[in-house]
Amino acid sequence: MEIVSEQLGERLILQAAGRLDSHWADHLTRELDEWVRKGQHRITLDLAGIVFISSMGIRVLLSFQRKLKGLDGSFGIQNPSDPVREVLELAGIMKMFAPREEPATAKAASQELHYSTASTRFEVFALGGAGMACRAQGRPDRLDGCQFTAADCERVALPATTVALGLGALGNDFDECRDSFGEFFAVAGTAVCLPGNGSNQCDFLVAEGGYVPEVQSLYSLVCEGRFSHLMRFDSLDAHHPTSLSELAEAALKLTGAAAVCIAIAAESAGLIGASLRRSPATRADASAPYGFPAMREWLSFSTERLDAGSMVIAAGVVTDAARSPEALQPFVRTLGVAGSPNGHVHAAPFRFKPLPQGLIDLQRTIKPFFDGESAQGVLHLLCDDRDADKPEESRFLRGACWIAPLTLGT
Repeated sequence: MEIVSEQLGERLILQAAGRLDSHWADHLTRELDEWVRKGQHRITLDLAGIVFISSMGIRVLLSFQRKLKGLDGSFGIQNPSDPVREVLELAGIMKMFAPREEPATAKAASQELHYSTASTRFEVFALGGAGMACRAQGRPDRLDGCQFTAADCERVALPATTVALGLGALGNDFDECRDSFGEFFAVAGTAVCLPGNGSNQCDFLVAEGGYVPEVQSLYSLVCEGRFSHLMRFDSLDAHHPTSLSELAEAALKLTGAAAVCIAIAAESAGLIGASLRRSPATRADASAPYGFPAMREWLSFSTERLDAGSMVIAAGVVTDAARSPEALQPFVRTLGVAGSPNGHVHAAPFRFKPLPQGLIDLQRTIKPFFDGESAQGVLHLLCDDRDADKPEESRFLRGACWIAPLTLGT
C-alpha cells in the first residue's frame, strides 16, 4: 500500500492506494498511529486509490474514528472509490466518516499566547487561577544517614486542589509504613507512591466522591490552590527534545514568579532520575544511602535516559536559581547546566496515550491513566552532571504543563 500525506491547515490528508485488507490493515494502523503521536488529531483518509476493502480495513477506520473523537479531533474519509463506497454504504457506516471541521472560535476564545524558541513551540492558555500557597514539610537532610523517626512523619491530605511530592508512604501511621517509605507525588486528586520495600510495584489512591487520599510524609512540598496557566509545548527537532530545565525556565518567565508549581503530562524522550530501593525509616545507618558501596543497595539511578516513548505524568516545584525562596532551598537542586532553574520534580511513566490538543483539563487528562493501569515507577528527576561538559537531563517531545506561581506559607 502506498500512502502520501498533505497538510491542509490543521487537517492532514492521507491518500492511500492499493488494497485495504488483512495484509495491509496493520500498515495503515501504524501509519495513522504515528501521525496521531505527532499531534495530528484531524485526519482525512482519501480512498480514491483503494480498490478493495475488507472487514479488517473497516475495523481500522472505525478504530481511528473512535480514537480521534476521544481526543476532541476527527477522522473522516473522502473520495471513496466505487467498490469502497458500496461496501461502506451496505454496512451502514458511510455517514460516520464525513470530515468534521473544528469550530473556528473554539481555540481563539481561550488562547493567550503562541510563540517559539530555538527548540520548542509553545501555546499558552490563561486558566484564571490565582496560584498556590506552598508549605515545606519536614527535613530532607535527614535522609543522609536514614535518621527518620515517627516524630518526622506527618499525615498529609491530598484533595484535587493540592499538588504534593516528597518521601512518603500510603498507610495509616508511621509504624505501619516504616518499611514502605519511598518517592511519592500527588496531583489532581491522585497520589502515587513507589514503596521502598523492594517490590518495584507502585501503589496509588484516587479521590472518589467524598474520599480524599492521604499520605504519611517524612518530608514534602505541599502546594494548595489553582493553576494560572496551561502551557502546551512541542519540540521542533526530535533529535533535540525539550528539556525539563527549558520547561521550568519557560514557566518561571511566563509568571514572573521566583517559584512555581508545575504538573506535566507529556511524551517522554527519556528520563534521568533516581529512586530509593529501601525505606530510610527502618533504622539509622551512617553510610546510607549515599555512602559507597552501600549506595548500590539503597538507590536506583538511571545512567541513561529511561522510558522514551512513554507518557509521563509529573509534578513538582521549580525556582529561579538567583531568587529561590529560603524555605525551598533544602528541597531543590539544579535541573540542568549552570544557571538553570532549580527544582524538585517527581515523575511516573505510563504506556503512551495521546493527549487532546489545545485547552485541556488537568484532572480529566490524568485520571484515565490511573483508571486503566498502574504507573511503571516513580522517579525523582535529576540532572546527571558526572560529565560537567555534557550534563544529561530528562527530555520531552510534546505535551502539557500546568503552571501556578507560588507563595510560601508556614
